Parts: sequence; structure tokens; C-alpha cells
Amino acid sequence: MTTIRQLSQSFPSISESSTTLVGWVEKIQSFPKHTFVTLRQGAKEKVQVFIKGKVSFRPESYISISGKVVPLPEGKFSHQPFEIQTTSYEVISPSEEDFMSRCPEDASVEVTYDQRHLYLRTDKYATILKLRSIFLRAIREYFESTDMTEIVPPCFTGTQCEGGATLFKIDHVGTPAYLTQSSQFYLEYAVPAVGDCYCIYPSFRAEKSHTRRHLTEFLHAETEWSGILKFDDHLDKLRHMVRGILQKFLDLDTFDLLGKFGRRKAIEEYSKMEIVTMTHRQAIEYCRQHGIYKHDETQTHFADRDDIPEAQERKMIDEIGKIVLLTKFPLEHKSFYMASDPEDPSYSLGCDVEVPGVGEVIGSGVRVSDEKELRQRLKDQGLKEEEYKEYIDLRKYGHGKTSGMGLGVDRMLTWLLGAYSIREVVTYPRYPGRLFP
Repeated sequence: MTTIRQLSQSFPSISESSTTLVGWVEKIQSFPKHTFVTLRQGAKEKVQVFIKGKVSFRPESYISISGKVVPLPEGKFSHQPFEIQTTSYEVISPSEEDFMSRCPEDASVEVTYDQRHLYLRTDKYATILKLRSIFLRAIREYFESTDMTEIVPPCFTGTQCEGGATLFKIDHVGTPAYLTQSSQFYLEYAVPAVGDCYCIYPSFRAEKSHTRRHLTEFLHAETEWSGILKFDDHLDKLRHMVRGILQKFLDLDTFDLLGKFGRRKAIEEYSKMEIVTMTHRQAIEYCRQHGIYKHDETQTHFADRDDIPEAQERKMIDEIGKIVLLTKFPLEHKSFYMASDPEDPSYSLGCDVEVPGVGEVIGSGVRVSDEKELRQRLKDQGLKEEEYKEYIDLRKYGHGKTSGMGLGVDRMLTWLLGAYSIREVVTYPRYPGRLFP
């Protein structure tokens, strides 16, 4: 069976040749003696079909058509420089007539969520699906180009990683378990075997949040790098990765879906955007100098070791207008595995990558490599050593001085595609109250 893409690549040499196509009916224009049909095979693969007389099928029917490939009349424009003049057609699977009433173009956001399984057929969501696929390929190609090995981690885990408050606790055939918040530990375990490695896998956070940046299930691209002897080594990895992935995304979009979506120019600018480094101390000082308050009503300034909430952090990043590597947070705000800063052990060697419009898209840091320090950090945070014995083993048998990062694929796509909410770029978003479709 021929595809529209194959016809497009072969035209005009195949002009006047016969072909057979199958696809979904996207649009029907009826006239007294003939009908024009838009046949769809994908987000970009569409063709105009000319049929003599009336048709009995409805939009979204799945049909087979046979006919000749004919150039469009001079001065006429369509999805392709040709159309199919049909000699015969067959309705393989008819569609009911209420599709348009269930999926109106001007529907509310809630309707697009409730009917997501059908809205995926619309031009907007079909294009997002294709771009999401290209973006995932760009991430993988970048990692593979830097000699990293892909690891497939488990979703079930017996220990917490990011924090107990947002764990999904489940029963694993009689054993208490959790859905993973991060695959970091499993990547760390693999480093001594394969060196630098990565995964692209779901993570789960039981957050009761309805913001435009949060989901209970999200796609996580995570890495673990070995031989990180200085914090600057880690920051260099992040800079190279961000630029590399964005450039791969642009290079792989061979069908220019980004141009169709109106985002190619923006992403080209992002790929060249200045990347600056700012410590937590500098961020606190920036907030004080630019009227970004801890409490707007009382105009209370942030104290030196305060955690900067998301809203104030995003406001700061938007004002700066650059990609920011936000570094060296107070140790009490970070997980037990985050290494401390040799220059001031009360601060961590962590780095969040922040972008305008969205805020944090990457969380990262250098790992604690000393066994005694790790045991003390577990104790300080009230965690049981016996639940982390494998993680402690890494420090007993030649730790690779690793660092790693977790890139929120959905958040980064929200930024790249200029979406308001993360739910727009996720195929089937999961958040409190949403399990269907």
C-alpha cells in the first residue's frame, strides 16, 4: 500500500500513475457534481482527493481510495502539489456523525482533557505527538553521541529517593513498595559496569498540585556521569548537554514540523541563548535588589538560607531572560545524597537548570562519595541505613566520583513548544483527579 509521503517524495515523476491509499477522512467539501476529501495518514501526511458525485461516509471514517496522481491546477494550493482523482473507494470503517460535536475547535481546556483520545487526531495534538517523538530521539541521539549506555530501570522500588512526602506507596505482592520518584540510584549502580549511562523512564510524585508545571506521572531523562572531580566538570556537562539536545532537536526536524507549529525560530534562539551561573547566595541578593519578596503582602525579604519558592524563582528567571544554572543551595534543602561544597560544607554541590517562562527543567548535582559522610547524612535526615545498604556499598567498593541530572522531558517541551501548561504537551496527562482516558 502506498503512503502519501512516498507519493510526495516521488512526485512529479509519478504524475498520471495509479495508486491506492488508505487513511482517515479529515474534511469533506461537497458540491453538486463532485466532492473534495482531505485524506489523512499522519500529522503532516495529508492529500486532497477528488471524487465524482456525492459520498456517504462522514469525517473520521477510515477509507481506501484508488485513482490517479494528478498535478493541482495552476494557481490552486493544497497539502500536496498534487491530488488523487478517484476511480473507486471503499469505506473500511465508518465514523459516527457526532465527532465534531464531541471535539469542537473552540472547546474548553477541560473538554480537551476529557476527550484527549479523540483530540489527538486534531492538527495541534497530532503535531505535538510527532514533535514529542522527535524530541525524545534528539535526547537519545545526544546521549549516544557522548558514549553513554541506556539503562532500563524498575518502576517499583523499596526506598525513597527524593522524599517521603510525595511517594506513591503500593503493595508489591505482599511487600511494601513505592513507585519510583527517580531512577538515579539504579543508574549509579550501573556506572561501575558500563561507565556513563542514562535512562528515559517515567517517574511518579504523589503531589496534590494543580499547577501548570506539575504532574503525578512524568517522563524523566536521567544521567549519571563518572569521573566528576570538580564541580565545574559537572556544570560543563550540563552546558554541553542543553545546547547539544536543542541542536539535535532542530537537526532532526526534517519535515519542519517546528516551522508549522511556529516554534522553529524560538528554539533556534534558545539554542544560542546565554547560559549564566548564579549561586543561591547571589539569587537571594538578586531578589532583595529587585523587589522579589518572600511575602508580597508584608514585603518581607528572603533570609540568607531560605528556599526560594517556585513563583518567586520563575519571576527572577523571567527577568534575567537567560538560561540560568542555579547552584550551591543550603544543604538542608537538598537530599541526603547531594555532595557538600568543600569551600563551605553547609552548602551543596547542586545545580538546577532554569529557563524563562517555565523555571526549573533540570535538577542535578554531585553525589556524596564518602561512606562516613553518607551514613551521617542518612542519620541526619532520619533514614534507616539498612534500607540503603546497596547505595552504601557503592561507597565501600570504589566510588566513581559521579554526578547526575534529571531532565523533565515534559517541562522542557512546554518551554520549547511555547505551551502554557505541561498538560498540553503530554499525551495522556496524569494529575490529581485525572486517570482517564
